[in-house]
Amino acid sequence: MKSLVLTSLLVLTALRADDAAFQKNVQPFIAKNCLACHSEKLKSANLNLELFRDTASAAKQPEIWDKVRQKLNTGKMPPPGQPAVSKSEIAGVTSWIDGLLKGKTTEADPGRVTARRLNRVEYNNTIRDFLGVPIRPADEFPVDDSGYGFDNIGDVLSVSPMLMEKYMTAASRVSRLAVFGESLPAKPTILTRLLNRRSPDANDVVSKGSYLPYSMRGAMYGSWIFPVDGEYEFRLRIANFRGEPENPDVTPEERARLAEERRKRFEALKKSGLPRRPREVSPEELKAREEAARNAAPPRKLILTVDGAPVITTVVEGTTTFDYNRGEFTARVPVKAGERFLRASYPELADLDDPRQNINPDKRRALFVDYLEIVGPFNVSAEPPESYKRIFICGHAKGQHRSQCARPVVENLVRRAYRRTPTASEVDAKLRLATLAQKEGDTFEEGIRLALEAILVSPNFLFRVEKNAAGARPVSEFELASRLSYFLWASMPDEDLFRAAKEARLRKPGVLEAQVRRMMADGKASNLVDNFAAQWLQLRSLGRTKPDPARFPTVDDELLDAMRRETAMFVDAIIREDRSILDFIDAPFTFVNGPLARHYGIPGVSGEEFRRVKLDGEQRSGLLTQGAILTVSSYPTRTSVPVRGKWVLENLLGTPPPPPPADVPVLDESKLGSTVSMRERLEQHRKDPSCAPCHNLMDPIGFGLEGYDAVGAWRTHDGKIAIDSSGTLPDGKSFSGASGLKQILKGQSDAFTRNLTEKLLTFALGRGLERYDETVVNDIGRTVAANDYRFSKMVLEIVNSKPFQMRSGDGVKQ
Repeated sequence: MKSLVLTSLLVLTALRADDAAFQKNVQPFIAKNCLACHSEKLKSANLNLELFRDTASAAKQPEIWDKVRQKLNTGKMPPPGQPAVSKSEIAGVTSWIDGLLKGKTTEADPGRVTARRLNRVEYNNTIRDFLGVPIRPADEFPVDDSGYGFDNIGDVLSVSPMLMEKYMTAASRVSRLAVFGESLPAKPTILTRLLNRRSPDANDVVSKGSYLPYSMRGAMYGSWIFPVDGEYEFRLRIANFRGEPENPDVTPEERARLAEERRKRFEALKKSGLPRRPREVSPEELKAREEAARNAAPPRKLILTVDGAPVITTVVEGTTTFDYNRGEFTARVPVKAGERFLRASYPELADLDDPRQNINPDKRRALFVDYLEIVGPFNVSAEPPESYKRIFICGHAKGQHRSQCARPVVENLVRRAYRRTPTASEVDAKLRLATLAQKEGDTFEEGIRLALEAILVSPNFLFRVEKNAAGARPVSEFELASRLSYFLWASMPDEDLFRAAKEARLRKPGVLEAQVRRMMADGKASNLVDNFAAQWLQLRSLGRTKPDPARFPTVDDELLDAMRRETAMFVDAIIREDRSILDFIDAPFTFVNGPLARHYGIPGVSGEEFRRVKLDGEQRSGLLTQGAILTVSSYPTRTSVPVRGKWVLENLLGTPPPPPPADVPVLDESKLGSTVSMRERLEQHRKDPSCAPCHNLMDPIGFGLEGYDAVGAWRTHDGKIAIDSSGTLPDGKSFSGASGLKQILKGQSDAFTRNLTEKLLTFALGRGLERYDETVVNDIGRTVAANDYRFSKMVLEIVNSKPFQMRSGDGVKQ
């Protein structure tokens, strides 16, 4: 009893002390520095600090005070223009907040992850690694929702009736393909025709379907899935508006007749008042084009590659003839089943100083690949497909299976699909389906196919289910293996990882680290680039809204893809070379090909192939000066200082500004670049008290990147006005240009490390972080900093952390 009374007295004393500190340090500070924006009336950023009258009311919303502490510690608040605040005043407030939050964080709580269904990427990859079938069935599924910046978050991965229908269809299709192979035509036929886009307009109806990205240099590229191992014939057709050898079958009289028809058609269209089609040009334009064509185009090499290997290599000759001609080139080569990357191009056109040199006056390309037909398959391999070998592990030939093979086959399928050792009842249930099919007169293979179809629609396959418990517990070895494989590979564990889990070796000293390093060296670890980094850096937005072709006429799909590839190769280099994560901010290298190098103004790089180049750190270095980042943080017609500033705050520092108020006035763009600079216009914008707090954070950063236009090219003027790329941050630090900005960002290495840790941990766990994760995030950040900021150290610390190794339950045992 005495102990209880003493404890109560201590708690009461602590509350009174907290209240005294609140009344002495916190409340006056809020009244002086915060209520001008965060009051009951204004509620800027949806925050009303007038609600808090004492410690008890504040303790009900600790998450708000945690954010207040972060803003104060990073100098983001109070905003510029407010009365000066001494360090001692800030220390008094943050000390009270520390006391308020003390004990609110449950370090032992590893958090709980909702049972997660496989997202589209994970489903495709799992089907590939489970069965080895060369298709991507999830491409037909509805787009996944995102949460906390990623599309693998369990809480938002719902299952709709449409998705269930897609699952049923995919299970039937995949199981038939895996067991019986691809249904092939009776004889080789045209399997697909891949067409070159005719227009740079992303909304052009003609560009839908099998049309591939638009290249001003005439290239055509994309992926296609080859159904079986065998030989395929490639029929490549080129178009040349500026000269191919004349068609000997067309007489001069016929050519004159066609020209007269063109003239009459043009006159008729002119009188009708209807808009002209691109090919309908006036006789005067036609004459001008013919004159230009007399400057005969030089011979150009044409190359078709499959996964980088040359299939067709030839030379397209140029003449003084202007007629629109086509030429077809064919080759037959063996190709393994699966998705292959195809590229047909004229490598020498990559070295044009300006891609518009390949554009005629009527806007059509002078030389381009018209289309590619794939014909086949020929001489199909007699070997069973890879999927057949993975399913029928007894090793018998088709039609030679024995009944005793059914159980090991089904048990192996269930084990790998469920990513754990199955129970006897789970195996028996699927085995009964196979047996029933045979009793009904179906073949052994059809019985196994039916069992496989049932497996593919089971929640144990579609979801990553972890056993629940009444309290916190370590996840099982199989659950840990799945967490690891879907984090690094976005796919199921391989046999090496399965074996380690089955033998309960993953938590033995050195084993888990060895597995992590092995998996990161595997090609499947490109998941960290293609999915984690692409979402972290918002690269998936690149190209959705294209730069205005009138303002940026040299930017086409191919250049945007080159920008995307530069950033992907850059991130991949940091991961695979285990470099410092601070290199994301200011690494002295990047990857460019000839067209991208010319876009940037980097000398000495030619050709289509990407190469690593050293940078001096002035105009280019790190993510911030890469075209992909600068383009996604701009508008289609111009740069946006606030958007670029917000991108840095949100994606690099983890301190995003609050959403803008609903009634924010639109920025007046009239006279920008002529008589008014962007800086002057934004200064007028910041005079609005509702705009100033956020713009004071974003704008200085955005000004530092104004030396790059909306597509990442270097510039010294915006229209007629010279660029001023200087900025002053809320904490008073000033800088000039991107190089100065990057130095300041590197000086905030703790904030950058914390942000990247939070992003990567969120991606790894598949859930949003909570307050109880703060200790883990801080510990990982300190360890990474102490180990030269190595990327691998961050991954290893995440994998070894309590949230990754453990889970808490909801009080219900399973």
